Amino acid sequence: MEGVAVDTTFLIDLQREMERKNYDRGATRYLRQNLNTTFFLPVVALGEFLEGFETPSSPRAMEIAAEMLPLDVTADVAGTYSSLARELRMAGRLIGTNDLWIGCTAKVNDLPILTRNVEHFSRISGLEIVNYSFQ
Repeated sequence: MEGVAVDTTFLIDLQREMERKNYDRGATRYLRQNLNTTFFLPVVALGEFLEGFETPSSPRAMEIAAEMLPLDVTADVAGTYSSLARELRMAGRLIGTNDLWIGCTAKVNDLPILTRNVEHFSRISGLEIVNYSFQ
């Protein structure tokens, strides 16, 4: 696998594992087993992640985010989001707004999403999901 887009669950788990020096858990284990993978960070996931810190410029948050390439919300992402939100709402299967933005960002960039929230992201048709919790 060449690259993956990370979900907020991955970032939070990575932060917690690093703080507890528990390097044999899902997120840190995935990093060690995938050294040649490029990690992409949807800006919506970054926003969710930064919400958990006292300031958005927290050194710990920046240390984690700096290792990943940002993925912006573009007009193509917005178009995909609007279509999928309508489709999922009509089917009674709508997921959280931020998860939908994150998933659409990965989908438009033709990247699998790295998450342990398989239930929500599996509702986005055509999105490949990598569940790191079983790595």
